[in-house]
This record gives sequence, C-alpha cells and structure tokens, in this order.
Amino acid sequence: MLTIEIVVHRMPKCPTRRRFTSVKGLTRKRRSNESVTSENVSGTCSPSDVGEPSSASSKDDSSSEQDSYVSLEHDYCLSDHGVSNNKEDSAVHSLSTEETVSVTELLLEAQKKVSLFLPVRWICIVGRDLLHVLCLSAQNNKTVQRTLEFSPGGQTELFVHCHPVPLDEYTSALDPPLPLDSDSVNLFVDRVVSVVNNVNDREICSGYDDDQKYEHVWSQCPFGKIDENPYRECRYAKTFRSVTCSRLIKGSKWRCTECSKLHVPIQRRVKAAAMDLRSKFTPNKFLTEEQKLQKLAEQRRDIDLVSKQLKRSQTKMQELIQKQGVFLEESLSNDLTELLKNHNLTPAQSVFLQQQVKASQQKNASGMRWHPTMVRFALSLHLTSPAAYKVMRETGMVKLPSSRTLFNYSHAKPIEEGIDKAVLEKLAADVETMCNKVNELSGKQETHKKYFVLMGDEMHISQNLVFQKSSGKLVGFTTLDQLDREVKILEQLIDNCDKDCEETIASKIMVYMVKGVSSGIKKVIATYGVGNMSAIQMKRWTWQVIGALERSGIAIVAFVCDGSSINRAFINSHKPATPHPSGIVFDTWNKCVRSRKLYFLSDVPHLLKTTRNCFLNSRWDRKKSRRHMIKNRSRISWDHVIKLYEAKRGKTLRKSYKLNAMNIYPDSYARMKVKYAGQVMSNTVSLDLLSQGWPEVVETAHFIKKVNDWFDCLNGAHSSVAKKKNNALLAPYTSKDDERFQLLSEFLTYLDDWESEARNPNASICSNATVDDSVANLGELEESEIDEGGALPEEETPATMRTLSKQTITGIKMTTLAFEPMVKFLLDEGVTFINARVFCQDPLEQHFGKVRAGQGGSTNPNLHQSLKRTRDLDTIGDLGIKKKKGNSGECEDVVEVTTEKLPKIKCTHHSKFLNID
Repeated sequence: MLTIEIVVHRMPKCPTRRRFTSVKGLTRKRRSNESVTSENVSGTCSPSDVGEPSSASSKDDSSSEQDSYVSLEHDYCLSDHGVSNNKEDSAVHSLSTEETVSVTELLLEAQKKVSLFLPVRWICIVGRDLLHVLCLSAQNNKTVQRTLEFSPGGQTELFVHCHPVPLDEYTSALDPPLPLDSDSVNLFVDRVVSVVNNVNDREICSGYDDDQKYEHVWSQCPFGKIDENPYRECRYAKTFRSVTCSRLIKGSKWRCTECSKLHVPIQRRVKAAAMDLRSKFTPNKFLTEEQKLQKLAEQRRDIDLVSKQLKRSQTKMQELIQKQGVFLEESLSNDLTELLKNHNLTPAQSVFLQQQVKASQQKNASGMRWHPTMVRFALSLHLTSPAAYKVMRETGMVKLPSSRTLFNYSHAKPIEEGIDKAVLEKLAADVETMCNKVNELSGKQETHKKYFVLMGDEMHISQNLVFQKSSGKLVGFTTLDQLDREVKILEQLIDNCDKDCEETIASKIMVYMVKGVSSGIKKVIATYGVGNMSAIQMKRWTWQVIGALERSGIAIVAFVCDGSSINRAFINSHKPATPHPSGIVFDTWNKCVRSRKLYFLSDVPHLLKTTRNCFLNSRWDRKKSRRHMIKNRSRISWDHVIKLYEAKRGKTLRKSYKLNAMNIYPDSYARMKVKYAGQVMSNTVSLDLLSQGWPEVVETAHFIKKVNDWFDCLNGAHSSVAKKKNNALLAPYTSKDDERFQLLSEFLTYLDDWESEARNPNASICSNATVDDSVANLGELEESEIDEGGALPEEETPATMRTLSKQTITGIKMTTLAFEPMVKFLLDEGVTFINARVFCQDPLEQHFGKVRAGQGGSTNPNLHQSLKRTRDLDTIGDLGIKKKKGNSGECEDVVEVTTEKLPKIKCTHHSKFLNID
C-alpha cells in the first residue's frame, strides 16, 4: 500500500496596514534598544521575524516580541508610503530635543506626515516658510480650486478661487494653535488634517445659474458678476455669482444665501428687458442699457427744450421791462430789495409778493397775466367762500383775479348727472401712477393701491328746476335711462290712459363715492337725481358705476350702504357667492371680474345708532316703550342706564363721565347722532354698572360690553389710534390670524343664542337668572301691544321684540360675515395694514355736509346746486392746497409753487344755445 503524507505548512502572519486617524501612534518614539534591519522593512516577512511567540517563552519575552512587532508594523507602513526607514533616518528622527531644528525641516517633516492623510485631489507643499495644502480640479488640466496656508506661528488662511474666505467656521471646534517646534509637530499635523477635512466636506456655491436661461440679463445686474468657471468646477459650466458670495456651502445645498437673493433683481431685469416702454418713474437700476440710453436722450431733449423756452422768456421779460417798466423811487426800491434779501420767504410767499407788485403796476387789470400758483390760490379761496373772496378784492389791500377770470377755470369741467367722466379719467390716471410706483422697502410695485370701496347713499334736495345755459337743458328732473322712461310711461298709461306723461322732479340725489383701501383718495364718481327709487333701478346704476371703475383699472372690493329697505332689497337680489345658513347675502361674484368677489357691508356707525335706539326703546313703561329685550331670562333695559345717571349725576368724579342729559334723554335730533350712541354703548358705562352691585343690571352691562367691543373692532381710524386711546381693538389689521376675528365670531354666536332664546324663552333658563312677574307674563303683554298698533305684525313679533330689531341684527351679521374674508383677501394682495374705518360711510356723510354748507343759509339745495358744489369740491381737491392737521404748529409749504397751467374754458362768447324752443 502506498502511503502519501501531506504536510501543511502554516503561513506566517503578515502585519497589515492600519488606518490611522492620528499620527500620535505613528511617530511614537522608539525604544533605544530596538533595531530593525533593512531586510525586514523591504516587504519580505519571515516566520522568524513576525511569527507568534512560542508557549515556552516567558512573559517578558512575549512583551518584548510584541513591541518589536508593533515597531515593525509602523516601519512597514512608512516604507509603503515611500518613507525611508534605514538606520540613518532613524537617527534623524531620534534627535535630542535639545538640538536646534530649522523651521523648514519641521515643515518638511510635517508635510510627510500630512500627505499620509489627505483626501483625493489634495496635495501638500512647502514654500516660503508656509505649509500649503492645495485642492486640485478633477479634470486633466489641473487648476488650484482651494488653498490652505499654515504658518509655523499657528495662523491659518483659506482661499477659494483665489478669494480669501473666513476660516472661523472650520476651526471653531479645534484647540487653539501652538507654534511649530520639535515637540508640537504632531499637534500641528493633527490641526492641519482636521481643517482640511472640514473644508473638504463643503461644496462650491453654484451661483444663480438656472440653466443659464437668464444669461442675457446677467451683465445688467450690479449685484453680481459672471463666473466663467476658470477653476474647472464640476457643479456648473458658467454661472452668475453674487459679489458677496460665501463660496463654500454645505453639500446639501446648491447655492449660498447671497446668491439666492439674486432672484428678485434678475426677474425684474428680465421683465424690464421684455418691455419696450417703461414708466418715467422707473428707477434706473431696473432699466436695460438701451432703455437707459433712451431715457437719457429724452431727458436731454427736455432740458434743451426748457432751456430754449427759458431764454425766450428772459428775452421777452427784458423787452417788457424796457417798454412797460415803471421807475420806482429809490427808497421804495431799496425797501423791497431789503425785504426780499433779509427774510426767509417760502417760494409761495415770493410768488405772492411778485404778483402783488406786478398787479399794482398794471394800468389796465385786463392786461395782468396771473401766475398758475396764484390762480390756484385764488380759486381755492373763491370756491371755499365767494363772499369772503369778494370782500378781500373790494378792500384793495390784496390784488386777486376777478371772479369772471376764475369762472373760466372753475367751469372748465362740465357739470353732468350720472358718471362723471372727467373725475373718472383723473382718478384712473392717479391710480395707475400709484400702482407703478416701487416701494423702497419691499422693492415691489404697490399694485394693492388699486383696490377701492364703493359707497352709496341718498340726500334730500329741494324740488326746483334750473335752466343750464351751457347745455340748454332744464336740470332738476329725475335721472332715467330709456328703459326706466318706457316703464314709467307704461305705468302711467295703465293708471290713466288719457293723462299725458309728465316728468318727475327729483326730490333726492343718489351719490356714489369711492375711497381707497390703502390710499387717501376719496372721489364722488356719480350723481343721480331720483324720486322714489326702486331696488331694480339702484342695482342697474350700481353695476354701471362698478363696470366703469373696473374698466378704468380701479378694483372694487366692497359696497357700503345704510340699512334702508331699498338697500336691503338691492343686496338680497344678488346670488350669494358664499351661502349662509341664515340666508344672509354678504358677498357675490363681481359681474365685471368673475374671479373676484364683491362684499356687502352696512355702515357700522349707523348700526351702532340703531342698536342704541333699540336699547333706548327697551323699557318697562307701557306708555313710552314697545320693546322689552331679555337675555338669559334677565332684562336688558334702558332704565338701568337712567338709574346709573341719576345716581351719579351730582358727583364730580365718576367712571361714566360721558353720560349727560342729551344722551340719556335724547330728542329726535340727538337720536340721529352717532356720537351720543357711542357715549352710552361704551366700556366705561358697562364697568360703572357692574361696580354698583345691582344684580338686575348684569345682563345689561354684558350687552353694552359686547356691543362696545364689536364696534371697536370695526372702527379703527388710523395707525396710531390704538396707542393714543390705549385700546388694542382699534389697531390696524396686519395678520390673517388676528384675535379680533374670533371676537367678532363670538358676537355672532351671542346674537344667534339670543334669537334662539327669544323664539323659545322656556328652552334654556340660566340657573342664576332673575325672573320676575313682568318677565314671566311678557308674551301676553306684547300681544296686546301688537293689537293696539304699537308694532307692525309683518315685521315685529313677540319673539323679535325680545331682541334687537330684525334689520339691525341682519346688518350686523352681514357686515361681520363679510369683514373677515375681505380683510384676508386684501392682506393676501399685498396691503400691509387695514384700518377698519375704511369700510364706513363717514366720507360720504362729510360730503353731504359740505354740499349743504356751501349754499349759505340754504341747507336744502336743489339738484343743480348740488352738482355744482360737488364739482367745486372736486376742483378744490385737485388744486393741491394742503390743509393743516393738528392743533399746534404751522403747516409749511401749504401752497406748492408750480408752473403747470390749469384747464380753462377756451371760448366764453358763443351763440350755440341762443335759439331754444
């Protein structure tokens, strides 16, 4: 039998290369008795050199052999990276610390050690007593992308694309640097490797490239510069970088914060480049180079034209002085010269003095040519008070244009019923100018200034007819279009077919006014003469006005009116855009702009007045009162307010200091004043009632508090009213999450609960409610009052008599439901803040007061006088005469000096309407 013996030789264990994260163990000082031959380091391993220790060996031999193995492993790793490890090199590394080593040698030693741990594409070189660690590009044609410079003193600098970059972000977690010497080489190498790893983890900012689709406008943006990628980065080929670009960013990002901010200016320049024509008010930084050159050429032409006109005017002035000049006495000339030199006169005062001197020198008043600023000043005085203007001219102390001269300016715009086209054109131009203006803070156009509120109301006038010579018409009849006229003729024929159709003289005027939501513009846009207006007629006129405004670029977001029956019928005739369970219509889709809603609001001060009147009629005296309001089985009675007033009227100091006889016992005139209603429905009255300790007044005080808070939420007048009155409810609305929206919602819930309790008074009874005989027998009491004719059965029932009137509750709910979505819509459109009093009829009521006051003792003008006064008020507003605000100080520069001429009637003598039947 053949026997085969297989001998298996165990291969010696070869030392493997360790992965070092630090060089402390690598450069450990070898023991003095340890020696390694060059053959053992050349890469050949024998079992005798690196074999495992035998079992017969002692522990000392094992420890010595292990140390030799570790030393051999370290030497092997160094030889693998090309580091010489012969006896001479070992002698160099084992120099005594007492020997002097040069900085260059230390840097070279550090370079060798740093090179072992550098990432891919990083190299390390020594030059000029600095250690340079460079990051090269990935392409074949290498370029240096990042540079780290380490000085022996510990200073470090970082350069990216040859631009210095702050290094604090990458060294903040490291220990402070130490000067380089023989003992701190390892610490120096550790710091270099850590900084390199931190910098290597960052990526290069790619700039605002966006596939270079905006490359054609890069050269026009001064906030950045073009990067042609000379350093051969892989993240982009060509980009546009901010001048303050941070260069290095985290790997999860694509561009730095500064480069991201370039989106807005680049988009503007793209938009500017796509437009051929730009507004003259557009800043130069938003214009292209061609547009800048075009604008510069236009300005140059304007300057040349004005210069020529100025030279011609100076030549003519010299000729007039030589021909018509008047020699003054030397003393008078010196006095005037001294007056003009030594006094700080405003431009308006200088023009006034010059015009007075010039007018005094005229032999014939018709030869005087008044300055446009003087004409504006005189026209403003004459339209405000013709009698006062006449007195000033007759005294001879002041030279002013004649009334006939001013007539040509004040009647340049024709007086007409319906939509005022002249006012509409001027308003559209002003709105366009405001919307094209760029906000300095946000850098965006203020397009939100196109949103306006439309108000409509009636005013009683006297029924008179006036012949208008300019048009040859009789003014004073009701305004009817062809459809209304035919319907009226048909109605009269049905009533009496033998009677001729007669025109109806207007007894009221319907006025439409617009007010800017975020601007101070207030304009009467249309006026109609009416008799008994219907809801259908009002609907036709209202949408005609809205259509004309929308076509002119003026967006209407809300319609505000009072709570008359015609207005309620007009609102209910619309299909609601947001259906409500109660059936209340508070918004509808705009017929002129289908994508936007039109909100309906009732005048908030009018609602406060009607609420106070309902409260005023809630008394338990059958002879004076028909309403008995009850909430939570407790009375809400005006008797409680009277009791408070009578108890405190003799005291000097009292909380309810605003209560007086006029608002406690109001007459028919005082009932129409909102001021008196606000003095009663106030927080001070509510607190004063509760402080008395009367148990029966708790619900009354709670009702007054609720109404007061609701009114304050919808009555903010201006931005600082909340601070002046220390009432946060009056502050402007700036957020869609405003807490006052919840307060308004709670008030609606309060009204709903009140109505539900009034319909079924026994459904819910409060445990702490006070019930007396008069309350328990309330149903029978109100039934008898209805039978006596104290209330209208179709409008008031026993249930509604326990709450506010139905019209008042409907108006409150409609206004509150429309207010919140309307404010949120306007905030989304860019309006920074909204004052709630924008949505009331105060400007229109003030206009009616000015129309009545403009007729002197006649507080009831006719249709022609109303139209003329409306035109005068509009002209005064267009003159630019500023008004003083506040009760202290003087208003400077009230009159702005301008040479722009006013529109004027060109031909005043004509015979167009001489032949009139």
